[in-house]
Amino acid sequence: MRYELKTLREKLGPVELTLETIADLDRAIDSLCEGVDEKSAERIFVEELCPYFGVVWPAARALGEHVARMGSWLKDQRILEVGCGLAIPSLVAAKLGARVTASDFHPEVPVFLARNQRHNELTFPYLHLDWRASQNNLGKFDFVIGSDVLYENSHPKDVARTLSSYCEKKGHIILADPGRSYLQAFLDELQGFGFRYDILIRNVLDGHNDRAGDRRTKEVFVISCTSQS
Repeated sequence: MRYELKTLREKLGPVELTLETIADLDRAIDSLCEGVDEKSAERIFVEELCPYFGVVWPAARALGEHVARMGSWLKDQRILEVGCGLAIPSLVAAKLGARVTASDFHPEVPVFLARNQRHNELTFPYLHLDWRASQNNLGKFDFVIGSDVLYENSHPKDVARTLSSYCEKKGHIILADPGRSYLQAFLDELQGFGFRYDILIRNVLDGHNDRAGDRRTKEVFVISCTSQS
């Protein structure tokens, strides 16, 4: 699929990134769905391929800012980002010297990631990973991170199980969430896996609500979880 693109400059704490993104998400989705019967099996397939990954969401921005403020603490730390989309937090962490692996299941994510790695003179591995059905064959990481991944009712248990399985002993999970209804259920599940958590609330720019150049913001919950085992 060919999309109309635009290039952004994002400043996340002390880190600056150049990002190639989809110019207009609504238009891109309309083009993808054009001519598809609402009741056909093809519709389900097309919905899986909707390019939601291709824009800067508030939760990704909040997680990127949080990671940026961790600074030199991340140097040489092993980090896995799940459901990375544009991989903004991964790009920030790599800038800070972390050993990053980005992962997603959308087939077009690696194309955008390769472009944005070139824009920012970075390189790190990418894995096609559907965490909803995956088994842990990647080993363990010091940090497992993700943004806005709790959008279905099965996700609290699935996400908690999967993220904890990738987390090293005494490791950390950092999740950014825009206040979805499944957040508390996820935190309850994560406690069952032996994690304690702290929550910060960050106000970040939300370009999706900016209709008059008024730079609207959105509250995002940033949850830092630490394994107690």
